[in-house]
Amino acid sequence: MTWTSEQISKRLAISTAIFQKFELGAQHIARIREANILKIELSVIEGNLDYHNRGQVDELKNACESNDIAVTSVHGPFKLPYNTADEDVRKRVVEESLLAIQFAAEMGASVYVAHFGFKDHGRKTIMELLERTQDLDIVLTTENQTNQPLEPYMDIVDAVDSDRFGMIIDIGHTRDDDGINPFVKHDVARSYLSKCKTRVKHVHLHETFDLDKRQDHRPPMHKEGIIEWGEVFAALEDVNYTGDLVFEDGRGEDPDEWIQHTADFPTNFIERYGK
Repeated sequence: MTWTSEQISKRLAISTAIFQKFELGAQHIARIREANILKIELSVIEGNLDYHNRGQVDELKNACESNDIAVTSVHGPFKLPYNTADEDVRKRVVEESLLAIQFAAEMGASVYVAHFGFKDHGRKTIMELLERTQDLDIVLTTENQTNQPLEPYMDIVDAVDSDRFGMIIDIGHTRDDDGINPFVKHDVARSYLSKCKTRVKHVHLHETFDLDKRQDHRPPMHKEGIIEWGEVFAALEDVNYTGDLVFEDGRGEDPDEWIQHTADFPTNFIERYGK
């Protein structure tokens, strides 16, 4: 497949993290729809989205339905202590994660994103969650964190060995053995992602301006950007990635800029890389 603007547009999604400085509401969903973006990832950020708040959940459900917006994924709570080896705390992480996954399923998401990590206690948590959500049609994913390589995440996916579990690649967080983001290197980006093969169940896409102070979560294909988008998308084709293309802002500095760059991505991509 050679990517077309239409193919990218059909799979284009944006994270509601762009609005993280506000309490997420119907007006924010409408702003995304105005840009003709039809899919979102709901990001559970403290002070922004609380799935315990029935009123907010209902407001978001109604807003998505009325704006014909599909929820492709939910990013679980950021502040859960996923990396704890304390068994009592780990059990509480499991219980809270179950509530978040049930919320994701209610919103119609097909993917649940979390920072499960790749260690043994993380694997134990994942196995329990898979067992207790087996009646839900949702895939659980673990996301690589800032300045991390992808290999440990490949290993945990292999260890869990479930069709309902995989890795989410955040292209800004990733680092190679030399400490450099492989997705800014034309001769490395494609092969680095491709080695993940069918383990890739979800992606977080964003721009990198430089590798020191502005290394991730910038608007995609910005004039200052250095991500090798052509190689990244070639690799997604290599691994037969069929999921949506989620663009994620980690700062919430300029929602309008993020929305516009994301909406323009299909056209800008073809202008730069199309044949």
